[in-house]
Amino acid sequence: MTKSGFGDGVLDRLQVATAVLPVVFIAVLVVAISSLGLPVWADVVLGATISLPFVVGFGFIVFTIVGKLHDELVRREARFRELLESAPDAIVIVDASGTIVMVNDQSTQVFGYAREELIGQPVEQLLPEQLRAGHGQHRADYHRAPSRRPMGVGLELTARRKDGTLFPAEISLSPIDSDEGMLVTSVIRDITERRQMEEERKGLIAQHEAERERERIGMDLHDGVIQSIYAVGLNLEAAAEDVSERPEEVRGRLDRAIEQLNDTISDIRSYIFQLRPSRLDGNLHESLAHLAEEFRVNSLVEVELELAAELPALAADGRSALFHIAQEALNNVRKHARATVATITVEERGELVRLTVRDNGAGFDPSREPTEEHRGLRNMASRARAAGGTLSVESGTGGGTSVRFEIPAAAVAAGETR
Repeated sequence: MTKSGFGDGVLDRLQVATAVLPVVFIAVLVVAISSLGLPVWADVVLGATISLPFVVGFGFIVFTIVGKLHDELVRREARFRELLESAPDAIVIVDASGTIVMVNDQSTQVFGYAREELIGQPVEQLLPEQLRAGHGQHRADYHRAPSRRPMGVGLELTARRKDGTLFPAEISLSPIDSDEGMLVTSVIRDITERRQMEEERKGLIAQHEAERERERIGMDLHDGVIQSIYAVGLNLEAAAEDVSERPEEVRGRLDRAIEQLNDTISDIRSYIFQLRPSRLDGNLHESLAHLAEEFRVNSLVEVELELAAELPALAADGRSALFHIAQEALNNVRKHARATVATITVEERGELVRLTVRDNGAGFDPSREPTEEHRGLRNMASRARAAGGTLSVESGTGGGTSVRFEIPAAAVAAGETR
């Protein structure tokens, strides 16, 4: 392939050979006739008689064939160019030295160059400046083992426009054999719009999750905190009616009401802490360490952390579920366990990531249906199911409680922040 078309060099050489071969044939014929010893005029007449019809016929046939082949190649090249121009993506064809030999119209629109500004220029002109130095080695590696494949598998590729702006791109490579050697076709797609749509989709998912979380918290507040406040109000109304007749009984009711209000205030503080988005900033180790320290300060219960140094990178849903289940379990320890020590363990067990929160408190009978004051167990179970994991609780009266959350490796997404 040259800048002007496919196979022109081969046709030119074939046409030259067609002109040379008859001359060689005539020369050989003249030598053969002269060896017969005939007069010169006889040699000329005999040679012309034999060679002229052959040369004329041969030349006509060969030039006719060559002309048809040339016309066919021209049609094929025109068809190729039509296909090239009709492609929805930018197409850039380069030779072994990395020089651009052909582009389509879409390339000029994507990169902002005129066609003549690209032809004959190094393909590195279309790359970010910081990637140009090492691109020659990548080209050499590709020419040693050419194949149809996407470029930079697993990488986020960027290309550079004439005005210097960068855009995310998908690039596919394909080798082409030509008269001048192997050429490489690069199909380049600007995926800026797709990236924007992906970001919008992630934003919508996050918004949906936030709506679900608000709905869950609203239900918890309605079923728990508001009901507790309502019960306190009823007790205070009853105490107001009996304050003159049974003052000692009223004093007990007031003490219980104060205790219930303190518990309700603790519940509200717990919900506020859960709503703080900064709690999940950074990696999982730091977030759990912050949670444990906050719990120790607020509850005066000692906390031991046993976190594996290396853990698979949990997907966002799994990471959120693990953190909030640990938070809810510690809230239960503070409110119900009367414990002095709590332990948080996170470890990798085969194809599972396991969270365990244990305490040395009073314990309870896990076979009984959770009461309203133990709604935290329902919250944890709901979170575990939503994240694709499982929750189990082991406890006994006077024997402490162990809450275990396990999430399978299928829910692990490599590359996310730990």
